[in-house]
Amino acid sequence: MHLSRRHRLSALTAALLATPVVLGAVPSATGSASALSGVEAPAEPTYVAKVNVGEQSACTGTLVDPQWVLTAATCFAADGELSAGKPAVPTTVTVGRTDLTQTGGSVRQALWLVPHADRDLVLVRLAARITDPTVKPVRLATTPAVPGEQLVQAGFGRTRTEWVPDKLHTGTFTVAATAATTVDLDGSATATVCKGDAGGPALRTVNGTTELVAVNSRSWQGGCLGIDAAETRTGAVDTRVDDLSSWVKDVFSREKVTPADIDGDGKDDLVLQRIDGSVVVHRNLGNSFGAGTVMSAGWSRFLTGTDMGRLYFADITGDGKADLIVHGTDGNVSVRKNMGTYFDGGTHWSAGWGRFVTGTDMGRLYFADITGDGKADLIVHGTDGNVSVRKNMGTYFDGGTHWSAGWGRFVTGTDMGRLYFADITGDGKADLIVHGTDGNVSVRKNMGTYFDGGTHWSAGWGRFVTGTDMGRIRFGDSTGDGKADLFVHTIADGKVAVRKNMGTYFDGGTVMITL
Repeated sequence: MHLSRRHRLSALTAALLATPVVLGAVPSATGSASALSGVEAPAEPTYVAKVNVGEQSACTGTLVDPQWVLTAATCFAADGELSAGKPAVPTTVTVGRTDLTQTGGSVRQALWLVPHADRDLVLVRLAARITDPTVKPVRLATTPAVPGEQLVQAGFGRTRTEWVPDKLHTGTFTVAATAATTVDLDGSATATVCKGDAGGPALRTVNGTTELVAVNSRSWQGGCLGIDAAETRTGAVDTRVDDLSSWVKDVFSREKVTPADIDGDGKDDLVLQRIDGSVVVHRNLGNSFGAGTVMSAGWSRFLTGTDMGRLYFADITGDGKADLIVHGTDGNVSVRKNMGTYFDGGTHWSAGWGRFVTGTDMGRLYFADITGDGKADLIVHGTDGNVSVRKNMGTYFDGGTHWSAGWGRFVTGTDMGRLYFADITGDGKADLIVHGTDGNVSVRKNMGTYFDGGTHWSAGWGRFVTGTDMGRIRFGDSTGDGKADLFVHTIADGKVAVRKNMGTYFDGGTVMITL
């Protein structure tokens, strides 16, 4: 794009504030405009994306997951100040096409933006995942760039002779210095970062595998078309990503799936809490989950529990259909009744639970039918290790009864494991399921006023406890036989598999949907 004078000045001001002065000046932001001077790229780097922000603005990005592209925050806000949310203008991302005049690849709308708190970076959630088997996401590097190392930059932007090239270009740069969050790069007469390279990747290859080391942020743009001929500097400043794997994994894992019987047919459907705040229901079709239907919206700040609250899905009213339970950081618990195609406006049921939202303060809440009356009760799991059950009284939960102790290190999921509550035995009453960081899953049967000593059911799930590693497991009745099955949601490929409850173990599983 061609930035207005006001936006060009705004971008330059941001660069002045963020970058050490070099020879009395600083590189300009490479902003939402064009691409890299260098040679045309071969067809292989199909993970490099063209990001069109509105009708006249464009950047470069990198596919780091089938549903996520990493680029620069300055692509969407010239000053880099960006809040999480829907793009301000329609944004289209093209992946898998190094020559934009050709067909092939995939074109996706940008659904949601998640900026990094203190770097010129943003993760762009695509409306649908990239399924082309020839387009593979690139992995993040785990070691920083070092002075003297050579990195390859790629971009779709302006060159020495073209304002808006159709082909991806690459250039080799030498690392001049590495700081806490940035990398300084030296270009050359044949490698200059130009307008539109913002968000483009800086890459290295290790043992035949390509890694994303940094993301382009600013450049002197010497030799780029439209830049004063007196400007000959070709250096660039990139944003480091080699130390951000935890942040990236956390963002990927924010979307959650919950088994819950939404339509009341006795088989749990799959409820997806999408990062844009939508509650999407995938109906259970027997051997698969159907296309998603949005049943509620506006819950983007209820995903992690660290913002405005947390959502749960369970049958509170006893009509056989799961309701929406809202647990706010104000401590209130309200129930939004399932009306078939939407949830109603809600009714207040309980208060005082503000320190039980994240699980890192006083504890965590769960909702499941412990008493066997068909209505979900409130289960309180305290950091003191106690588990108590507050019975569903129709419009509120009672004062509670102690059921179990010794679970203080199972609240956050980051210590010894995590607890779940679901009817594994098929007697209509939810049992206690213990998922340890050792990978073992055991079932403690509901004995009416306590849970028994437990029986081993499954193993190998150590990397599914926190939800930020390989994925997360859940428990719900997929088959309609009254016994909860094991749902496995793997983050890397988006697949949800159901492992059927065989009475004393879960079977090998069947993939029922790719989200």
